[in-house]
Amino acid sequence: MRKTGGFTLIELLIVIAIIGILAAVLVPNLLGARRTATERAAQSYAQNVYKAAFAYVADNPNNVVVQDNDCTDGYTAGSYSVPAPGQGVVTGCTVADSNSDNVPEVEVTSKFNTTYTFP
Repeated sequence: MRKTGGFTLIELLIVIAIIGILAAVLVPNLLGARRTATERAAQSYAQNVYKAAFAYVADNPNNVVVQDNDCTDGYTAGSYSVPAPGQGVVTGCTVADSNSDNVPEVEVTSKFNTTYTFP
């Protein structure tokens, strides 16, 4: 008698077990990667806002820091602008000059409540 093609129950169970082990290892790593990407995006946004504010002041010494109490939707200072970060990346953003020394101070809070301050 000739055996017909197909997989045995044991072979199928082994494949399912291997897929389960791979999923158990990969899912936590993927979730961590998403958090890391969001944090890096918030940090990059803070750097870009600081660079735009600083460039505006450096462009002309008579310019003063363009202060903004909520720059979560983007920031503009003269001809320098930074588009808004992706949705849900930043929950808070301020640009100030608390020392009145014409050096911008940028503070950005990420979705995960990490605060990035420049300079």
